[in-house]
Amino acid sequence: MPASLRQTFSYPGFGLCALIVAGLTFVRLIGLRYSVTDLYFDESQYWVWSREFAFGYFSKPPLLAWTIAVAESICGSGEACIRSPSPILHAGTALIVFGIARELYGERVAFWCALVLAFGTGVAFSSRIISTDVPFIFLWSLALLAYLKLMRGPSLAWGVVFGLSLGFGLLAKYAMVYFLLCMMVAAIFHEQARAMFKRRETWIAFALALLILSPNVVWNIQNGFSTYRHTADNVGGAGLRFTVAGFLSFFMTQFAVAGPIVFGGFVVAMIRIRSLPLDANDRLLLLFSLPVVALVMTAAFVSNSHPNWMAPALIAMTILVTALLVRDNRISWLVASIAIGAVVQIVFLVADANADRLSITGLKKPDVYERTMGWRDLGDKVAALAQRSGAKSVVGERRYDVPSLIYYLRDRPWPVFTWKADIVPNDHFELKFPLSSQTAEPILLVTRCPIEGRLKKQFEQVSPLGQFLVRTGPTTAPDYYAFLLKGLRHPIGPIPACA
Repeated sequence: MPASLRQTFSYPGFGLCALIVAGLTFVRLIGLRYSVTDLYFDESQYWVWSREFAFGYFSKPPLLAWTIAVAESICGSGEACIRSPSPILHAGTALIVFGIARELYGERVAFWCALVLAFGTGVAFSSRIISTDVPFIFLWSLALLAYLKLMRGPSLAWGVVFGLSLGFGLLAKYAMVYFLLCMMVAAIFHEQARAMFKRRETWIAFALALLILSPNVVWNIQNGFSTYRHTADNVGGAGLRFTVAGFLSFFMTQFAVAGPIVFGGFVVAMIRIRSLPLDANDRLLLLFSLPVVALVMTAAFVSNSHPNWMAPALIAMTILVTALLVRDNRISWLVASIAIGAVVQIVFLVADANADRLSITGLKKPDVYERTMGWRDLGDKVAALAQRSGAKSVVGERRYDVPSLIYYLRDRPWPVFTWKADIVPNDHFELKFPLSSQTAEPILLVTRCPIEGRLKKQFEQVSPLGQFLVRTGPTTAPDYYAFLLKGLRHPIGPIPACA
């Protein structure tokens, strides 16, 4: 560990901050243990990826799958274990934010910055699930700390940390390129940021980052650039639509993602930017948040933006707003932000532990956990059907069902495959687990479509096994249909539409 890193985290305020963050993390881990929520199908998909080491996967770079594999090797394949890296990495991010804020503003601001971030409403939500944003934001924060250290003076050790952070950040999420964009924008307006491009440590870091990323580039070349294409489709797939309603909806969600006081404070600061006495550190943080905010907000207006796309700006935004509030001695606002986050955290803990019984009358969808419940029930009922019918394989046709079936049948004897919807694979499972001539018969097909006739073009024998319901909440239970299939005809074509 570089000496300057030890110095950054050696002040008394850090000890108390670390103790609070550790306590919060422990509570979150306990919450995962008592949560009754099933893995959402995206989480199941990441788990499936983790079972096969690769330098890339169909729709995401590989770091999250590697992270899950490490967690599973330590504590098993249960839902709580698979999700456990989230609260741990969020804790690490909060402590790195302490280091960033202390470098810029001193220990008092650092203490509040770390706690405001740790208790953020978006972090409280994210700590309950496993997603690419968690390791990504951790590495973004580490890259920003290393960047600031290099800005203060040349250091090979911090150059290596910077390169590792950028490289593995790109393996977490390609949105790490925003960091390079922010560096270039900062170089235009900030003298020290401009000098960074003249230091050999910066270019050593860039070279190291490219070296780390290169296996993923090779993997994409070998796999038809599938991850790059999926990322591009995700960004521009909605097409140009110029919607004010979409922009306003996205804008309002940021009060939940960043926290009402952090995002509200940032908006107020932008409105009053000409009258605010901003110093060089304030302006630097603006340069590491505004470019991301501008790009994502523009995308929300002209095409499509998901609420978590603003996440790269969250670190600089939180530190800046906290520093401005401390400078104005508005500590009560920071306490309020932490209190709001604590209340939200308690609500999530209680709700997750009662997700199978929670229904709120008056909502359009009363069962608020409907999307993340029922996957275990689906697995259990499919296993019972497979046992009763003598099936040797299970086949699904929906991207939502297949990864969940693979996860919840992981300890059962039936392999799970997918019946492709098109000739060209549309997801990881159509690429890696397609129905083929090697699929053992008889096959149990699990589908939401009741039409038997569409299956007879591909199989000689189609035996309906009836309808069954999957409980996704106190008031919701979508229907599924099961068919036992024998005599696969060749060649194997895409599954006919349900019509």
